[in-house]
Amino acid sequence: MTWGELKQATVLFADIVSSTEQIADLDAEQAMDRLGPALARMCASIEKFDGTVIRTLGDGVMAIFGAPRALEGHALLACEAALDMQRAFAPEGQGLRIRVGLHSGQVASDPQNADGKGGGAHGLTIHLASRVVGLADPGGICMTESCYALVRTLCEVQPMGQHVLKGISGQSAIYALTGFRMASSDQHFHPAGLTPFLGRDRESDLLKQALLVTELGQARVVGISGEPGAGKSRLCHEFVQWCRARQVPVFEVRAQPYGHATPLQPGLSLLRTFFFRIPPADDAAAARSRIVERMAELGPPAEADLALLYEFLGVAQAGSPPSALSPKARHTRLLNVVRELVKHDAATTSVILIEDLHWLDEASEEFVATLVEAAAGTQTMVVLNFRPSYRLPWAQFENFEKIDLGQLSLRETEHLVRALIGPRADLQDICELVAARSGGNPFFAEELVRSLVDRGYFLEGSDLRAGGLEAIERALPATVQAVIGARLDRLGEPEKTLLQMCAIIGKEIPLAVLEHMASPLAKVIEKGLDGLCHAELILPQPAVGGRRFTFRHPLIQEVAYSAQLKVRRGPLHGAVAVAMEVYYRDQLDEYAGLIAYHYESAGQFLDAASHAARAAQWVGSTNSALAIKHWHKVRALLQEQPRSARTDHLRVRAGGQICVLGWREGLTLQEVQPFIDEAMELAGEVDGRLIQLLVMAEGRMLQASGGPADGYVERLQKAQSLMEPGADAGRAAMINAALSQAYAWAGMLEQALAANTCALADMGKIDRFDREWIGFSVEHWIMGMRGRLLTRLGRLNEAEQCLKELLGMAQSSNDPVILQFAHFGYVDLASCRQDAALAQRHSARVAEIAEKHEGPYLRVFALSCRALAASIAGDFGTAVRTFSEALALVRSSRVAMEFETEILASLAECYRGLGSFEQAQDVAGEAIEISRQRSTRLPECRALITRAGAMLDARGLASATQAKALFAEAEALVRMTGAAIYEEALLRERSRLTMFTDRRDQIDIGAGQAV
Repeated sequence: MTWGELKQATVLFADIVSSTEQIADLDAEQAMDRLGPALARMCASIEKFDGTVIRTLGDGVMAIFGAPRALEGHALLACEAALDMQRAFAPEGQGLRIRVGLHSGQVASDPQNADGKGGGAHGLTIHLASRVVGLADPGGICMTESCYALVRTLCEVQPMGQHVLKGISGQSAIYALTGFRMASSDQHFHPAGLTPFLGRDRESDLLKQALLVTELGQARVVGISGEPGAGKSRLCHEFVQWCRARQVPVFEVRAQPYGHATPLQPGLSLLRTFFFRIPPADDAAAARSRIVERMAELGPPAEADLALLYEFLGVAQAGSPPSALSPKARHTRLLNVVRELVKHDAATTSVILIEDLHWLDEASEEFVATLVEAAAGTQTMVVLNFRPSYRLPWAQFENFEKIDLGQLSLRETEHLVRALIGPRADLQDICELVAARSGGNPFFAEELVRSLVDRGYFLEGSDLRAGGLEAIERALPATVQAVIGARLDRLGEPEKTLLQMCAIIGKEIPLAVLEHMASPLAKVIEKGLDGLCHAELILPQPAVGGRRFTFRHPLIQEVAYSAQLKVRRGPLHGAVAVAMEVYYRDQLDEYAGLIAYHYESAGQFLDAASHAARAAQWVGSTNSALAIKHWHKVRALLQEQPRSARTDHLRVRAGGQICVLGWREGLTLQEVQPFIDEAMELAGEVDGRLIQLLVMAEGRMLQASGGPADGYVERLQKAQSLMEPGADAGRAAMINAALSQAYAWAGMLEQALAANTCALADMGKIDRFDREWIGFSVEHWIMGMRGRLLTRLGRLNEAEQCLKELLGMAQSSNDPVILQFAHFGYVDLASCRQDAALAQRHSARVAEIAEKHEGPYLRVFALSCRALAASIAGDFGTAVRTFSEALALVRSSRVAMEFETEILASLAECYRGLGSFEQAQDVAGEAIEISRQRSTRLPECRALITRAGAMLDARGLASATQAKALFAEAEALVRMTGAAIYEEALLRERSRLTMFTDRRDQIDIGAGQAV
C-alpha cells in the first residue's frame, strides 16, 4: 500500500498515569530509565497486532491500525493491542499504570510528512481519539461509539454515558472496554455480508418455544440436523441474537474438523467459558482463583477436586504433583463436577450452543451426554447442530427434541436469490435458474450468485437473451462443492496459495502459524489476507496472543483442502506441525494429538508417534479407553520405522501402557500379552528398569483376568530379583506394594503383611514416573491392603485403627474405588464382629459412591457390601439375591474377576443360612474348584468349611467322613495362610462333627450291648 490516501482506521492513544509525579524527583537520565521501558512495552503491544506507531511522547504513544496498511478488522486489532498493553502493565512493580483511548474513523495518511511526530496522519479522527484517552480510569480503556460499533459483537464493554470532548461539538457516547466476549456465532458471520434470513420461521419458533419452556425449569435439549449448507449455523446465529436481545447469556463451542486429533477440546472450552468464566487473557494464577471461587459456590471445595481441575485445564502450578486419582476416577469426577455445576445454576436461564457435533471426538461425546442429562429440570437450554450422518447418543433422553433442517422451498430460494441479485426485473430468469439449481440449499444459492457476480453477468449491458441464459445454465456447477471449487480456481495470487495453506491448518487459522508456513510470501501476506476477507472466504477473529482467522463455512475449507494434490499437502502439514509446536508451546499436552495428526499427514511418522504418545499420556489421566486407542496409534505409526533408541523406547511405553490401562477397561491378559512380550524384548535393550514395571503389570493383568494368584506372586518376585539391592528405594516400595497385593490374593497373609510394611516405610520415595505409570494413589492402596490383611489375620483392633486412618485419608480423595475400599474394609470388619449396625452404615456409603460415580467395578463392590450387611443381619434371602446379582455382573462385564471366588464363598454361606443345604454345597464346591484354579486360598478355606457344614446339615452322620476330610483341608489352609478369623468357625463346625460322631459311637455301643 502507498501513503497519501484516505483510509478507515482506528487510532489509539496511550499514556502513563501521573507521569509527572513519577519522575518529579529524578534527573533527565533517571526519568528516561524510568519511563523508557514502559514506552517500549506499549510499542511492542501495538506492533504485535500490526499497528503502526506514529508518535512517541515522553509519557505516551499514538498509533494507527489500518494505515498506512489497510487492515481487515482494524478496530478489533486495536482493542486486542490495548488489552495486551494493560496485561503487560498488570504486574508492574514500580507502580506505573496506563490508560488508553480508541476512536475509529477516516484518516488521511501522508508519506511525505511521516516525520515520527504525527505528521504522517491527519484528520478529526486523530484529535477526537486524543481527547478520549483522558476519560479512561487508571488501568482503563475507553472507546467511542464509532469504534464500539465495529466490535460490538466481539468485545465486552461498560457504558460510561455521554461526554463533552474539548473542541468537539455535541456529546459523545463513551464505553469502557473490559475484555473479549466468549466464543460467539457473530464471529462466523460478517455483519455486512449477511443474507436475508428466510424460510426458517417454523424452526425459529421451535427454538424460541424451547427456551420459554426452559425458563420454566424444564430445560430442553434441541438438536438441529441438516446437510452442509442448509443453514444450521445461521439458524443458531439468529437464535443467539434473539436470546441476547432478551438478556439471556449464551455460551458457544464448536467442534473442529480435526476433532479426533484434539480430544476433549469442546469439553475444555465449556469448562473454561461457561462453568468457570475464565477469559482468554487470564494467566494460570487468575484462572485458579476463578476455579476456587466457582467451586466454593457448591460448598467447601475439596483439594483433590481443585488439583484435578487445575491439571485438566492446564493451569496447575509448576512442579505440583499429578492427581493421585486413577484415570477412570478422574474422568468420573470431572463429569460429576459438570453435573453439580449445571444443577447449581438450575435457577438461572442460559443457553449452551455446541456446533458441528459430527466432528466431535469420542471423549467429548460423553461430556456432552453428561451435559444433556444434567440439564434436565434446570434452566440451562442446550442447542446442538450436526449433519444427518451423525449418530445421536442422547436421542433417548426425555428432554431432547430434534429439528430436521430441510431445504428451502423454490419460492423461498427465489426470494433469497432476488435479495442477493437486486431488484432488476431483467434478472428474473437468472433468479429462477439459480434457485432451481441450488435445490433449496441456502449456501449453494449464495455461492452460485457469487460465481455469476465474479463472471460479470450482473453488470449493466450483459447479454441475458435466451442464448446467454442457456450459456449461464451450462456454466453453473452442479454441486455446492463444484461451485466453491470454481470460485477458488478464479482466485489470484497470493490469495489462492494462502487459502490452500489455511485449509491445511484447519477451520481456525492462527496468523502466527500461517506466517510460519507462508514465510516466502511475507511481503504480500497482508494483501492476500485482505483479499480473502473481502471475498468472505475467511473472517477475522478476536484472540489473545495474536490475530486469528476462520473459514466462513466449513465447506470452503473442505473443498480447498481436497483440491490439493497429496504430494503438495504433505510438506504443508509438516510446516503446520512445526509452527504449532511453537504456537501451542504452553498447551502442548492439549494439542499434542493435533500436532501428531499433521506430522502423520506429512509422512513424518516418528515425530507423529512422539506427539501421539504425549497425547495418550495426557488423555489417559481422564479417559483410559481413549488413551489405549492413542497408544495403539503410536504402535501403528512406528510399524515401519527403523529400530533406534527413540523408537524402541516409544514401543516399550506403548506396550506397557496398553497393559496398565487395559485391566481397568476389562481387557484380558491374552489380549495384551503380545504387547507385553514386545515391550519386554525391547526394554532389555532400552532401559532395564522398565522390565520391572512390565513384569508387575503382566502379573496384575494375569490376576485381574482370573489367572492364578500364585502367578501374580511369581511375577512380582521376578521383578524384585531384577533390582539391585538398595539401588532404588522408591521402586522397591512400589514392587513391595504390588507383592503385598499378590500375596494377599494368594492367601499368604504373613508374607503379604511383611511386604506391605516394607512398602509403607518407603512409599514417600516413589518417584513421579512410577506414580504416573500405576495411575492411582499408592498411599491409599497400601493402607487399604493393610487394613484388609490385619482383619484376615484376626488382629481386629489394629485393623480398625488402620481403616480409621485410611478413611481419613480417603476423604481428601475423589477416587471412588479408594473411597469405597475404606468403607468396604469396615463392612469386612463388621462381619468378623457380627456388628450389623456398623455393616449397614458403611454399606450404605459404598452404595452412595457407586450410584454417584457409576461403573461395573463400583457396582460389584456395592452389591457385595449390601449382601454382606444383609447376611450379618440374618436377612439371608436378600443376601442370596444380592450376591447372585454381583456374581452375574462380574461374569458378564469381566471386571472385578478377582472377587469372583469371594462372592461364591459368601453366597454358599448365605444359602446355608437360608436352609438351602444342597445349593450351599453346590456353590461351595464351585468356589473350591475355581479357588484352586486361581490359587485364592482364603475363599477356598471358607468354602471348605461351608461345604462340610452344609453336608452335616443335610445328611448328618452319613456325611461325617467327607466332612472330616474337608475340615482337615480347611485346617491346613488356616495354618498355611495365617487366616485366624476362620479358626472360630472351623472349631464350631468340628464341634458339631464331634457331636455327630459321639452320638454314632453311643449308638454303636448301645447296639453292641443289646447284642
